[in-house]
Amino acid sequence: MAEKPVEEDGEKPGGSKPAGRSLTKLNMRRTILVTLPFMGALTFWQAYDGLVPLMFKNTFGMGDTLTGVFMSLDNVLALFMLPLMGALSDRMTTRWGRRTPFIVVGALLAAALTPLIAVANAMRNLPLFVTVLVATLVVLSIYRSPSVALMPDVTPRPVRSKADAFNSLMAAVGGVIVLVAIALLVPAVENPDYIPVYLVISFMLLVTTIIFMVFFREPKEVAAMHRESAELGIPEDEVDASDEGGKEREADPIKRRSLVCVLVCVFFYFMSNNAVTSGISRYADVVWGMAGGSYAQVQTVATLAAIVAYMPMAELSCKIGRKVTTYIGIALMVVAPLLISGTTDFSAIIYVWVALFGIGMATVSLTVYPMIMELASANSTGRYTGFYYTASMSAQVVTPILSGAVMQFVGYQYLYIYVAICAAISAVPLLFVKNADSLTMDEVRERQAAAEEKR
Repeated sequence: MAEKPVEEDGEKPGGSKPAGRSLTKLNMRRTILVTLPFMGALTFWQAYDGLVPLMFKNTFGMGDTLTGVFMSLDNVLALFMLPLMGALSDRMTTRWGRRTPFIVVGALLAAALTPLIAVANAMRNLPLFVTVLVATLVVLSIYRSPSVALMPDVTPRPVRSKADAFNSLMAAVGGVIVLVAIALLVPAVENPDYIPVYLVISFMLLVTTIIFMVFFREPKEVAAMHRESAELGIPEDEVDASDEGGKEREADPIKRRSLVCVLVCVFFYFMSNNAVTSGISRYADVVWGMAGGSYAQVQTVATLAAIVAYMPMAELSCKIGRKVTTYIGIALMVVAPLLISGTTDFSAIIYVWVALFGIGMATVSLTVYPMIMELASANSTGRYTGFYYTASMSAQVVTPILSGAVMQFVGYQYLYIYVAICAAISAVPLLFVKNADSLTMDEVRERQAAAEEKR
């Protein structure tokens, strides 16, 4: 996101912009603040994917397939909740903005409910455990789509890949914090106490929400994005199209086909990604002999590799395009799991393959969502975010069950072959995607020069 002129150049908003001003620099204060709600939510999901399957299996004695069924319930819920919340936030009008009320209410409720999951597990009370878990998932669904849709609301189109990369980077930092907490606070015993870890998650949710509430003003930042877009030479009708304009975009057969193809790519990407995140704790226990929270060491390496990769890969996508960058990420997501599946005994080389897979996941995640936003109007970003989550959550309904069945009935060592196959399939629909890349920097410069000539 481009810096405001008053911040970088010392001139008044609305004045002409110096020729040497960077076109690709993010407004870091705004970008950090807008990523905080998503960071808080991802701290929960990091523990959910790793620890909840262990609770179902070890505390309540469920098999891998039935555990996969329970793990998919949150995604069944999300299929309805996330598109609904995204569309509702598109229509919301308050003095705090469209997305902020959903974010604040949902996050504060999630912070209150999260520790109760570990309490119910410690009580070995399955009905209470499932009830609290579902309640937490519901309140998280209230703000997940609005928090993601807020990024394109306050970011000019040409730099959305960078902002999304930073969003993912901040979420990954939150994930690392939780993984370290798991590694340190979950002992290698048969039925460990998970309450300390879930108190850390609750604290993260609370702190990120409070900082967001105090320092972020959604209407002000949306207005700033409009000014910055105008300075970049982007016409107002491309910044904030009317509802009718959004419908015209959806009626365009090329854009409609591209949207469907990107969503199919998203579906198979999450079939691959979530098979790892929902299965790694059990896989590491059975295949590598990593008991308790020690599996988090492997996930920490993957997450750290993703953190390092986010911004460089975002820069690369600005230079060579999102589609080509996505293919690079998918290639890593195919090769790395095949290498992991060929290594049955744990050794240091596995950390290298895991890191490559983390880089691949990071690369694809930072390109596919901006592709969808490129096909949306400003008044439909929440709805299109809902489409994104419909595709991703549909995959996460299916893949815990399928990957669980693969581990239980075919063999744990075949998990990563399943992961590689799903990743490979995700590359196919991208062949048919058009109009999903933003303006190149040369095109931005041309528009910017034309806008300055008019002034």
